[in-house]
Amino acid sequence: MPTKAEKEREERINARKLEAKKKDEEKAAKAKKLKDRLGKSKEVTLNARANMLKGGVIVEVINAVQARLAQATGFTAVCPLDFTIKDLEARKMGRLVDPRVTQAIANAVLIPTVAKISIGHDIEADVAVEVGSNFVDECEYAAVGVAGATVFIKNKGAQPVPFICGVTSLAECLKRLKEGAKILRIKQTSAVRVDATLVVLKRILAEVIKYQDEKARKVWLRNSVLEEADFDRVRDAKDLSCLPLYGYGGISTPRDVALMMDMKCSGVFVDNTVFTSDNPRNRLKAIVAAVSSFDDMDKMIDLSIGTGERFI
Repeated sequence: MPTKAEKEREERINARKLEAKKKDEEKAAKAKKLKDRLGKSKEVTLNARANMLKGGVIVEVINAVQARLAQATGFTAVCPLDFTIKDLEARKMGRLVDPRVTQAIANAVLIPTVAKISIGHDIEADVAVEVGSNFVDECEYAAVGVAGATVFIKNKGAQPVPFICGVTSLAECLKRLKEGAKILRIKQTSAVRVDATLVVLKRILAEVIKYQDEKARKVWLRNSVLEEADFDRVRDAKDLSCLPLYGYGGISTPRDVALMMDMKCSGVFVDNTVFTSDNPRNRLKAIVAAVSSFDDMDKMIDLSIGTGERFI
């Protein structure tokens, strides 16, 4: 016969299990509601869809197991890959993921999926949408043209899903938005260095502030395809919150996420290396929590403990 203490212990364990189950059910219901809303294209505008990801974290995944873990730990969306970032850098090129991989991941979770396509490749965009992708990312790593000579899909606003584009300057930000992109992320040559991401963010911020000066702006616009009206998006801005700009590149710890949010990014892309941590579940939870706790140093210290540090 179990003792009274053993019975009480078992009751506490069962109570914790019930509480955890309830939380999981609430998360699943919320995610299902979000995915249902994303499917109603006639009722929800592309801007509204893009805003659903604002303040969230998107992670690159290579299988359904990683996607389910991302969903369980509070990520906003997943980006299916059939390669790791290091594989991609070794090849110097990537293309649209095998549709079977995308479908398997999309079917495994209720949160949205983001498909990477070759820059300017309309057919890959159509295929990505057809297999159920909720967002399309024109990826510089998947560019079919020669570096510096790539041609982006021009009328992104006419597409059935929001487009995401990489940028390195304010001019690129405004050009991609003019083409109809709804989300911008940092574009760089090294996808595993957060310091390179920070350099680009500071460059764009410096340009936003510099071109508030009318004289400097007129000279800048004269040498570009942009017009004065295109600058309205960032007029009178003092930080990067004026742009739907997401941190991307080498972001894999809670501190990296906090750095991006401190720069007033709208959200964060996390690369697949987070899953090679000693403790990926704890790291994923800490990364999500860092979005809202980036300015609380006591909380950030707590989030940095026990997340595992080993990477491939």
